[in-house]
Amino acid sequence: MSADGQFANGAILDSRCYLEGGGSAESFLATEDLAVGSIIGKLRINGDPNADTGDINLSLREKNAPVQIVAGTKDLVLSVELDKEGLRGPSSIYVNVICIRRRSTDPSFVIPVNVRVTDVNDNAPQWIGTPYTLTLSEVTVPGTRILQGARAEDADQPGPFSTVEYQVLPGPYAELVQFLNPLEGTLVLKKALDYEQLQNFTVKLRAQDQGTPPRHSDTLLRVVITDADDQNPKFLRESYSAELPSDGRAGELRMRPEPLKAIDQDEGICAPIQYTIVQSQDAKYFRVHPHNGIITQLAPIGYSDLTHGATLVVKATQIDNPDRYALTTVQLTRPGTHSDLSSLAFVQKRFVMRIREDTAVGNRILALPTNKPGKHLKYTIADPINSQFFSVGSLGELVLAKPLDYEKMTKHEFQVIASDGLTNSTSAEVTLEVIDVNDWEPRFRETHYEFMVPKSQSLQSRADSFEGVLIGKVEAADGDRNDKLELSLRGQHAGLFEIDASGNIYMRPEQLQSLNESTVHLIAIATDSGVPPRSTSVPVSVTMEGLTLAQSAWNNSMLGMFGMIVGLFLLIIMALSCYIVRSKKQRKSSSGGLSLGRNRVHSQAHSSVSSANLVTHEKLAGNGNGATVTSGGVSVLHMKHPSSSISMANPINNGLHHVGNGASSSMVLSSASNLLERERERERERQRESYAATVRSIVSRASANGQLYEEDEIEHDSLSQQGQQQQTTPDNNNRKTVAAVTGGITTITTTTNSAVNGSAAASNLLTASDTMGSSENNLTVYF
Repeated sequence: MSADGQFANGAILDSRCYLEGGGSAESFLATEDLAVGSIIGKLRINGDPNADTGDINLSLREKNAPVQIVAGTKDLVLSVELDKEGLRGPSSIYVNVICIRRRSTDPSFVIPVNVRVTDVNDNAPQWIGTPYTLTLSEVTVPGTRILQGARAEDADQPGPFSTVEYQVLPGPYAELVQFLNPLEGTLVLKKALDYEQLQNFTVKLRAQDQGTPPRHSDTLLRVVITDADDQNPKFLRESYSAELPSDGRAGELRMRPEPLKAIDQDEGICAPIQYTIVQSQDAKYFRVHPHNGIITQLAPIGYSDLTHGATLVVKATQIDNPDRYALTTVQLTRPGTHSDLSSLAFVQKRFVMRIREDTAVGNRILALPTNKPGKHLKYTIADPINSQFFSVGSLGELVLAKPLDYEKMTKHEFQVIASDGLTNSTSAEVTLEVIDVNDWEPRFRETHYEFMVPKSQSLQSRADSFEGVLIGKVEAADGDRNDKLELSLRGQHAGLFEIDASGNIYMRPEQLQSLNESTVHLIAIATDSGVPPRSTSVPVSVTMEGLTLAQSAWNNSMLGMFGMIVGLFLLIIMALSCYIVRSKKQRKSSSGGLSLGRNRVHSQAHSSVSSANLVTHEKLAGNGNGATVTSGGVSVLHMKHPSSSISMANPINNGLHHVGNGASSSMVLSSASNLLERERERERERQRESYAATVRSIVSRASANGQLYEEDEIEHDSLSQQGQQQQTTPDNNNRKTVAAVTGGITTITTTTNSAVNGSAAASNLLTASDTMGSSENNLTVYF
C-alpha cells in the first residue's frame, strides 16, 4: 500500500473532535433557577481533553460567555444567572466550542452548543394599580359589581405558573365582598351596608398562581361608605310643653324641657329641616318659625278660650325630600293648671287623609297626637279588617302594614283607641281615601286572534263583497277600576279595517283595490285611560278566502289573455326569423355562385335541377353549337369555345314555386302578411339587380379573353321580355350583339350565322325572364 493510501486511512480512522453518535451540534436543557457554577452537561466530543495525557484541546470562541468549560474536562458549567423571562439573565445560550487535535496539523473543529432555558415558578403575581379605594353608597344593592378590572400579572411564561386566581382573605369584613369568579378580578357586594353602623372598612385581597408550590401577593381594598337619604328626621324630644302667657298677650312661647329642634338622622347628608304646624282647631292661634322651630302666639287669647290648654302637632320635613318628616306634640297649658289631671284625648276627633295605593309598606302615613303624648300610651284599631292594613306606633304614628289596592277597597274608615292603661282612654275616627294608580296593564282574552272571511262573499263584487260584514271581535279588559280602554289597529293594511270600542272589527270595502294578499296580519292595541297610560297588544290574522277566489279568477283570465298575446308574438318572431335566414342564404348563394376557372364550377341553392341534368339539358337544347338551354325552368347562357365554354343559368323561373310556398306559409301568419309581401317584393328586386350584375360580369370577362373569339362560334345569351328594346351592332366578323334592357337588367346577345338557333334560345330566355324574382340561384360555368 502506498503512503498516500495509508495517510488517507489514518485520516478516516481519526475520530477526535467528532461528536459521539454523529451530529454536528450539542444541545442542553437548563432550568432558570440553576445555580451559578453548576454543571449544565458534559460535551459528547470524542477525545481526551486532559492537559497532560489528553489528545484534544477544548475552548470557547466567545469571550465572556455565560458558560465555561472546566479545564481538562468536557464539563460545561454555568457562569451567570439564568432567567427565562430575560430580566435577570439570558433566556437562552448559544456558544461555539473549538476542538483542536493535538499532535496534528488538522484544522480546528467548531461545534455549536445550544443551551435552552426552561421556566420555573420563580415570579409571584403582581397587583396592578394598588391599593384600591372604593366609595359606595349605603343603599348599594347586594350583588352589585363594585370593582371591575382588578388584576395581577405574573411574569412567568404562559401556563400554570402565570395563571392567576383571586380571593378575599378571611378577616373582619370579608363577608361583605367577594370575587365573582376566581379567575376574574371582578368584586361584588355580598351584604347590605348601613352608614349609621359602618362608615368604612378594609379587606385584604390575594392574587395567587397555580404553581407548585404557588406564589402569591396581597393587597388592600378600602371601602368608604357614603350616607344615603334613608332615614327620617328626628326630634330631640318625643314631646314638648309650654305655658300660655298669663295675661293672654301674643308672643313667643317658651318650650320645655328644651327648645324645639329636629335633625336629619342621615348624618352624612344632614339635610336642612323645615317646621310646620299640622292643621287643627287650636292651630289658628299659633305659628312656628320654619327654620328655628320657635312657636309664637299670634293674638291674645282670652281666659275663656283654651280653658284646658291646647295640643299642637309640629311637623319637621326635609327640604330636599318632602317624603322624609317627623312629628312631635307640644302641650300648651294655662298657668296654675295641671294638664295631667285632665282626661286623655286626641287633639282631633276625626283625621282625614288621601293616600296612593302604591305607597310602600312600612311608611308612616299619619300622626295621631293626643294631649298626653308619650310612650306610656297604647293604641289599638278596633276594626279587624283595617287592623290588617294599618298599625299605630307608640308615639301615635299610623303605619301601613299591608299593600293597598284601589280596585278592592277605595276607602278605609276605622276607629283608633288610645289608652294609658289605667282609666283614661279616648278614640278618634280615621278616614283614608285611596288614590288610584294605574298599576294594571290591559289584557286580551286570547294571545292570538285568527279570523276568516266567509266563502259566501267570494262571488260578489269588490265594491260590495265585504260591506257591513263583521270580520271578528277581540276582547280586552283592564284591572284598574275606573280605567277605560281604547282599541286601535296597527299594521301595513290597518287602513282596510275599523275597530269599535267593543272590539268588533269591520272591513272598509272602498280600500280593497289596494290589497293583493289573501292573509292580512294586524296588531290590535288596547290603551287604558290611566295616568300614565298603559297599553298592550295582540297579533290578529285575517284570511280573506272570498277575496282570494275573486283574485284567482281574475288572475287566471288575465294570464290566459297574456299567454295568447305572447304566443302570437312568438309566432311572428319565428316567421320573421325564418324569412330572414332564408334571405341571407339566398344572398350568399347569389354572391358566391360565380367562379371562373379551368374546371367546371356549379353553384346551386335550393334548385330542383342537378348539375348532371343541367349538362344533359344543355346538350339536348344547344346541340353543341352554342345556344341558350332551358333546364328545369332554368335558362342557361352558353358561350362556347372549342376548348372551353361558359354557361350561365338564369335563376328566375323557379321563383314562382317559392313564391307560392311563401304565400301559403304567410296565410298562417295573417297579422304579418302585408309585411312579408313587401319584404318579398324588395327581395325580388334585389335578385334582379344581382342577376343583371352577374351577367354583365361574365360577359365582360369572356370578352376580355381573346381566345373565345378566335373561332366563328359565338354563343348567345338571349333574354327577352315584352316591351324590351333591342339594339343591333355590327362588328368586323359579321357578328351581331343584341342588348336588351329588361326590368333594370341588361341582357347581351351575340349572334353569328346560326341566327335560327339564336331565335330559339331567345324564346326560351323570354320565358325565363318572365319568372324573374325567384329566391334560387343556379350558375354553371364551363372553361
